[in-house]
Amino acid sequence: MNIISKECHVFASDSVSDDLARLLDGRNPAQVFLLVDEGSRKHCLQAIGHQPNIPNDHIVTIPASDDNKDYTSALKIWEFLSGHGATRKALLINLGGGMPCDLGGFCAATFKRGIEFINIPTTLLAQVDASLGGKTGMNLGSLKNEIGSFAMASHVLIAADFLTTLDRENLLSGFAEMIKHALIHDAGELDALLSFDFDNVNYVRLHQMVGRSIMIKDFFVKSDPQEKGIRKALNFGHTFGHAFETFAMRHQRPILHGKAVAYGMVCEVLLSRDKTGLPADVAKDVALRIERLYGKPEVSMADAPELVELMRHDKKNETTDINFTLLPSVGDVVVNQTASPAEIERILNEYLAL
Repeated sequence: MNIISKECHVFASDSVSDDLARLLDGRNPAQVFLLVDEGSRKHCLQAIGHQPNIPNDHIVTIPASDDNKDYTSALKIWEFLSGHGATRKALLINLGGGMPCDLGGFCAATFKRGIEFINIPTTLLAQVDASLGGKTGMNLGSLKNEIGSFAMASHVLIAADFLTTLDRENLLSGFAEMIKHALIHDAGELDALLSFDFDNVNYVRLHQMVGRSIMIKDFFVKSDPQEKGIRKALNFGHTFGHAFETFAMRHQRPILHGKAVAYGMVCEVLLSRDKTGLPADVAKDVALRIERLYGKPEVSMADAPELVELMRHDKKNETTDINFTLLPSVGDVVVNQTASPAEIERILNEYLAL
């Protein structure tokens, strides 16, 4: 294992099976449990290999997709742990994308007031975002991550081999968070990201980009672990993005989280031009390049009131105002910005007309 982020306990793994065995031998937990969803059980479980510390009856499987990041799945995990005699010295391994890592982390953080957990993210989105930084949670109805806690994984194992199993849509979903990291902290990386060739994926280069992206998140997490200030920079694109994602879920046409964030970044780049002085030519160039990669959401201006109402419920809001993280320039960020419903609707109209 090679360390990527000391603060977030993230390690690059050439062999998940061998590295996990070393971690378990070194930590010696009372019991070890493994959480997978249907997808990661089918496609990724074999990477774990034979682990004497993980009995077959200590593997809990939940349904796949973000629709199932809810109380029903959380209750199944809690009851599984309790029914199999898990103590406060137990350890839970979360194998899968952002959903198992988020939900498994939350269940571990709350079971018996907290047990240790390890994340092994298998999607690009989970590798650069969901599996690290200590945010755990579940959805409440159609509201994204409405219930949650801060709890840091004891280790996160990043394996490049998992990326070769992903289709284009799931690669693009994770890639949106990498674009976000460049926009808020590394202007020099932005052009390389926006010109990446998804028709001929260079996985070696992608893995290198993943490492740099994780280091950016590490910078904000260690600067502000509980998201009281500058860590809010990581919310860029997410106010609009979560509204698009929740709207799509409500209307039975769910979209991947990263795609929603990409839509949100276009809107918030344009809003940054109006609110924080991002140069108009830069805003237009970035907005168009992201739009060419991700397209537009399936919404119309008739949906604007519902989208605004969803933004009012966003957990990032600290008052009745709708909170945004915005860019004065590429690579720089200001937090705790607000916009009126009229401003939000004007930006949405401009995006749909691009």
